[in-house]
Formats: sequence, C-alpha cells, structure tokens
Amino acid sequence: MRPRAWFVLFGLLLSTIGSKTLYSSGGQIAPAGTILNVRTSQPLSADSTQPGTRLTGIVDNPVEIGGGIVIPRGTQATLEVVSVDRSSNLKGRDRITLTMRSLHFRGGSYRVSTNDVELKGPSEGKRAAKKIVGGAGIGAAIGGLIGGGSGAVFGAAAGGGTGAAVAASGKTHLSIPAETQLQFRLTGSTRID
Repeated sequence: MRPRAWFVLFGLLLSTIGSKTLYSSGGQIAPAGTILNVRTSQPLSADSTQPGTRLTGIVDNPVEIGGGIVIPRGTQATLEVVSVDRSSNLKGRDRITLTMRSLHFRGGSYRVSTNDVELKGPSEGKRAAKKIVGGAGIGAAIGGLIGGGSGAVFGAAAGGGTGAAVAASGKTHLSIPAETQLQFRLTGSTRID
C-alpha cells in the first residue's frame, strides 16, 4: 500500500508542476513600464471634444519581450479622452488628456492601464500680451505722429484696447490631427494570450 500512496502523491505533484508550466507558456506578460507608441486615427479638437470620447489608435512599433513579439505593430488601441480644458481668449492654454483603455489583436481584447498623455495648445496669455503690446506700440506711434506727446499717450491707450479686442476675438482652439504619435506607458502588467 505504501508504494501506491507514494506514486499517487508523486503523480499529483507532477501534474501540478506540469499545469503551472503549461499555464505560464500559454501567454506572455507585458510588464508595467512597457512603452506603447500609438498613432491616432482621427483628429481631435478642444473646441468639440468631450471627456469620455473614445477613439482608435494604431500601435506604431511592435513590443518585444524575451525575444518574441508580444504586441505586434498595427495593433488597434482604444483611447479615451480623460479631460478637456479650454483656455479663455486672454489666458491659459487648451489641454486634452488621453489614456489607453484596451488593445485588440489576434481575435482578443486586452484591457490595459496606462499613464495619461496630455496635449497642450499654445499659451493664450503670451499671445494676448503680444497683441496688446503690439497694438499699444502702433497706437503710440500713430498718436505721436498726429498729436505729439499727449497724442502718443492717447494712441497707446487706444492701440492697447484695439490689441486686446483683437486678442479676444482671435482665439483658435487646440486641434490635433490624425496620425499624431503619442507615447503611453503601462502602469500595470497585462497578460497577452
């Protein structure tokens, strides 16, 4: 009886070791910190994009781990807009923040967690200041030519006001074209079967 008990225990031990080996070789792990270079497939605009908007991207470079490709080039990625901040006409800058939610390839879908990627537009404060100062300078020059010293003061005030009006009316929001390359980093490991 004793030899049979040993054979049974030895058989169970071998089967559990064998199943773990099969399980680990059945898939690969993309570890946290893995870089995913993705190109957007459609344009985004801070003017019309809302948080929660989903869009697709395409993985630009294959991800290789341990000598094998885990995530091939051309893999479809689902991206989501996390937040949209619109600047005012005179200060701030537009910002669109994206994250990656999942990857789709080889007939499977894989949820991923990544860092957020923030895209920024130009600072409206600097652009507005240039327009206001430029308008004031032009107004002072014209006022100085027409009315002397006091004309220069009135011209500068009028030109600055005109520059502010131009700055307030000339706002263009951040626009991100299709094919924009973004770089995401996995914040957790992802099992790829």
